[in-house]
Amino acid sequence: MKLEVKVDVVKLFLLFLSFVLLALGLGVACCGVWICFDSGSLIGAVSSDELQAVGAGLLLIGSLVMACSLVACLGACWENRILMLICACGVLFLFLCCVSLLLLLLISKGQIQEHADAAVGRMIRRYHGNGTKDRLLDNLQRHGACCGLTDSSDWLQNSFVQMLNTSATRVLPCSCFRSHRPNLESTPWCSPDLNVTHAVAHANRTHTQGCGEQLSDWLHENIVTVVGMDVCLMAAQVLQLALAVELWRILRTTNKMTDADHAQVGHTATRSDDADSAHWVPSRPVDF
Repeated sequence: MKLEVKVDVVKLFLLFLSFVLLALGLGVACCGVWICFDSGSLIGAVSSDELQAVGAGLLLIGSLVMACSLVACLGACWENRILMLICACGVLFLFLCCVSLLLLLLISKGQIQEHADAAVGRMIRRYHGNGTKDRLLDNLQRHGACCGLTDSSDWLQNSFVQMLNTSATRVLPCSCFRSHRPNLESTPWCSPDLNVTHAVAHANRTHTQGCGEQLSDWLHENIVTVVGMDVCLMAAQVLQLALAVELWRILRTTNKMTDADHAQVGHTATRSDDADSAHWVPSRPVDF
């Protein structure tokens, strides 16, 4: 394969891979922003240093991936060896960051689960039915068909339930029941007993399963997603590093060949000038 054709092929593959990594890096950065700054989702309610470290790591990695991909695109278009070298060094650093993030996730998975369970326990104790975290808990119980963290008895710790002269099996959030009939007053609390209180709606068929298993499955799915993105990034970075190094090597070879051709042309021109000087015969003087 001719050297010019090889350069074009490597450039094409490197540009395509860099554009793919730009999109992937943007997705990773958005995932980091979601973990660190979104307070309107369940992940935002889990206050964990390990989880915040994972979010910050994803944001950093996504930003660096986009920066390295942009440098790779410019280096390939301009055929600049310095940019290719910078890209290769950046990809090596990114690979180490991805490995560190993967180890952090695997090591701190149990701690993140414990913080999530503790967060749901706090939400149960402080539940009033009119806050953002209360709506998150209602959505978890409603869509997960569950009640409480382990079972419905967890709601004995709620401040509103403790003020009532009844058991937690009789008064629960409406999201703990499969169906309920609203009363005239809008309330998030339900009970199958109409005589409990006028502020509680009538309901039946409560969920018997706790939400701990659903919460664990939800965290597991999100962790698997992050790990999958991390592994895909590592594989793409290995390929990007190989292409960047190969293009740098080809460009160096091309420059050496070009310099050698220029030197040969200059040497030939010098020899030609020397030959012309050696064969130069001065003209006869003119007699006046």
